[in-house]
Amino acid sequence: SPRCGPRFAEAMPFVKFEHIAREWRLKWSTDADNSSLMQAQAQLEEVLADLSSIEGVASVQRVVCGGCQDFKVVTKLPEKAFKDWEARSFEPEVAFLEAVRKIPGIIAVETQTYTLEEVKLNKKDIKKAQDKKEKEQGEGETQKDEKPPV
Repeated sequence: SPRCGPRFAEAMPFVKFEHIAREWRLKWSTDADNSSLMQAQAQLEEVLADLSSIEGVASVQRVVCGGCQDFKVVTKLPEKAFKDWEARSFEPEVAFLEAVRKIPGIIAVETQTYTLEEVKLNKKDIKKAQDKKEKEQGEGETQKDEKPPV
């Protein structure tokens, strides 16, 4: 969609990012003892070495939700490496998607591209943020205690 992905984020300069991720996602069925989930996992294992060896890959994560039957694979790269991978049609994406689409019980096979950044603060930055918040709260209380001019 034109409103998703890093191109849209670039139009918002306050959204800083260095990494872009490609997500492959699908819904699996609980039928036949979760057979479709097991087969999707097997297909991931078939391409995992190729996916993991893409130049510049920062991480490859798999997400499985048993409640809503989501299966997702998220591959994160620095922006330049992502653009190189995009130019190669996200190989081995086509092979993986074609394989999982053939599995009985797999539906809603989709892809999405988005920015993905680690935003957890380190201890030093946590302390700075807490100090700033305390200072702002202290200033707000001082202003509330002051009597308005008559």
